[in-house]
Amino acid sequence: MLLKKLAKVASIVAPLLLLAACGPEGGDGDTLVRDAPPAPGDEDIIQRAPPTSLLITDDEEETFEVDNRPARLKINIGVMLPLSGDTAEVGQALMNAATLALFDAKDKRLQMIPVDTRGTPDGTIRAINELVDLEVDIIIGPLFSENIKAAQPIAKEAGIKMIGFSTDHDVAGDGVYLLSFRPEEQVGRVIKYASSQRYEKFAALIPDTLYGGRVMSVLEPLVASQFNDLVALEIYPSDGTLLDDPVKRIANYDYRRQEFREEMRFLRSLGRNDDMGQEFINEIRNMEALGDVNFDAILLPEGGSMLSSLAPLLSYYEIDLTKVKVLGTGLWHDPMLFNEPQLQGGWFAAPEDDLAIEFIARYEQAFGRTPPRLVTLGYDAMALVANIVRTQRAPTFSNRIMTNPDGFAGLDGIFRFHRSGLVERGLAVYEVTTDAFVKIDPAPKSFVENERPLYVEIPIDFKPKYDPVFGLEGDAPTLSIEEDLDNLPKRNLELSINPVDPQQ
Repeated sequence: MLLKKLAKVASIVAPLLLLAACGPEGGDGDTLVRDAPPAPGDEDIIQRAPPTSLLITDDEEETFEVDNRPARLKINIGVMLPLSGDTAEVGQALMNAATLALFDAKDKRLQMIPVDTRGTPDGTIRAINELVDLEVDIIIGPLFSENIKAAQPIAKEAGIKMIGFSTDHDVAGDGVYLLSFRPEEQVGRVIKYASSQRYEKFAALIPDTLYGGRVMSVLEPLVASQFNDLVALEIYPSDGTLLDDPVKRIANYDYRRQEFREEMRFLRSLGRNDDMGQEFINEIRNMEALGDVNFDAILLPEGGSMLSSLAPLLSYYEIDLTKVKVLGTGLWHDPMLFNEPQLQGGWFAAPEDDLAIEFIARYEQAFGRTPPRLVTLGYDAMALVANIVRTQRAPTFSNRIMTNPDGFAGLDGIFRFHRSGLVERGLAVYEVTTDAFVKIDPAPKSFVENERPLYVEIPIDFKPKYDPVFGLEGDAPTLSIEEDLDNLPKRNLELSINPVDPQQ
């Protein structure tokens, strides 16, 4: 068994640092007050407990609510992931992380039953039927939206909840909870922070992908919620050779270039004896365009090689980055950015990575390979199940329990599920420097700060306004999130070619 193998390496695996289950205090609370909406009236005050820590230490005193139901002696947890096929490396990493969480739980009632979806809908249907026959209590997985769609009707009929990892919100709900990193939240967090720092006019360069479409669907209301303006928006194709025109348009480069030419023509017409004219010529001689852009912050929700191609074009088309703040999403959490001078000083929102970094080091010791960053989702999913089990004699995994409004605290910070099946997270804001990502605004420790809601819900069915001024005419984004995985840096997905056999 894999658990026995893990026990052998336990002596070299450092205990995971426990994330404190406490509300905001000290600097964290002071930092986030400015982001909260106006204080509600007494009738609107929200009382919340701190998020429940998913992890326990050996010496932690366990406390349980009174539960007089007959105790269950075995809880079957299905883990349904691609353990073979093109995405086997990612699926295996998530399964390994879930195994570590099960090992940490030290609960003999928990039995993990891994099955292989092979990364396909047909494989997923075979896997879900196998788990139903084995009478599992809850399922962790699948990884991709098409597989969740295939499994959901069967799981629903059997009354089994699923904790999936897709970012496609269309498959959430009706018994499916998505434990993923949502780009909408990351955009909202960084816009709120930039707004608190007095940035008021926003622009955005959005990729023609599903990821970009998700960002675009909430961008306008998020900016408006901060009483600011979205003044320019351009969509660019996935072909890195076709980026110039969208950047030129958002920079209003052609107009500003013509303004420069006309100004130079006028100054030269004054003649060489006009000292003031010659002085102005010397001042603007090395410029290519005249005047500033009409925004003071620009969002680039992109990563990998496309971001490397896009960033230099900002300066090339005369966007003054000493006056314009560049903003990003969690895709920016890549050391590659240290070599991008145009992104130095830029801000992006992402989960706090202190515990994640420690866990990844622990994973490397246990399995001898470097996992993808999203491996923490596998750990938190199993830790959540284990937490629910240890606080109930006969776990039900009801919607009420799964959507605890106080939330939970895991490797990636606090999170909670909404009735929609979507996850809400507490995120930090980082600044890009030449050699590090510096945390400039920490993630919250609670979903309520000073008795005020921390985040404002954006209706999931919100449709952006298609305004010709913003260049939003045309078809909707065309790619799927699974195809977007191909655009991520390959080294972030690389694992050992000899994955651990889950049956060992």
